[in-house]
Amino acid sequence: MKKTLAALLGAGVVLLTAACGSSDEASDPAEEAAGTSTSASAESGTPSSPAVTLGDSYEDNCAAMLPYLDELEEWGQDRAQAAAAVAEAQQQLPEWETLSEEEQADTLKAIEDAGKGQCS
Repeated sequence: MKKTLAALLGAGVVLLTAACGSSDEASDPAEEAAGTSTSASAESGTPSSPAVTLGDSYEDNCAAMLPYLDELEEWGQDRAQAAAAVAEAQQQLPEWETLSEEEQADTLKAIEDAGKGQCS
């Protein structure tokens, strides 16, 4: 049950964070959302959100995913399954279609590699 809740929460937060990250406001809503959920997660005992931002580099997305997946793994979630759920959630976002094929491939590779615990 705990694993299922963690996976569902993680996928939901991914969608929320990515949706907020598509805003054109002067401040970075993705960082604000990540900061808010990190604070809330520390208080509630739930995992923080991954900071995958569509269109960011492989390096940025992979580095952002590592601590999130580490945390889920500590909760008993399978790291590779969690990464697959994040990748699937990213592909469901409307903004996904606006990325080039190269950006899509880089994003998926970053999530997959973070799921393996190492960024190349």
